[in-house]
Amino acid sequence: MRGLDLVRFADRGRSVSVELEDAAGGGRHEGRYEAEIVIATGFVGARLPVHFTDSDLADLTAFIAARAAAEEDAAPPDGSVTDWPEAGRSAYLRLRAGDPFVVEVCDPVQSGVTVTVPLNLPDGWATRAASRLDRLCTTLTGGD
Repeated sequence: MRGLDLVRFADRGRSVSVELEDAAGGGRHEGRYEAEIVIATGFVGARLPVHFTDSDLADLTAFIAARAAAEEDAAPPDGSVTDWPEAGRSAYLRLRAGDPFVVEVCDPVQSGVTVTVPLNLPDGWATRAASRLDRLCTTLTGGD
């Protein structure tokens, strides 16, 4: 059974998403969420477990909201970079707000492999992603 996308970065031929493992139950176990990073390109397809907390969720929301604000102001990508969830605990995404937008999927704990996926994200992606993520966060955290 396919999980619920927490966030999805995609263009016509490539995507990186984070899927909650147990969409019905929110994927939360012992204070953290269990999910999978899903990579789909013509070259590589992979699924990798990732764990994150409410604090990590707030960090992702802030990063996406900043991209949405820049999008609304028609500002060019600022090159900002964030690791989500925080690097070192499990697999993580390194998100680079550039042209193209780049998602690096890093797995230093298990395989030591990093996959880099450059994406030509469509106009309006950040605004849509921020709106969807806000609604999902409200549901997952019970409105906190």
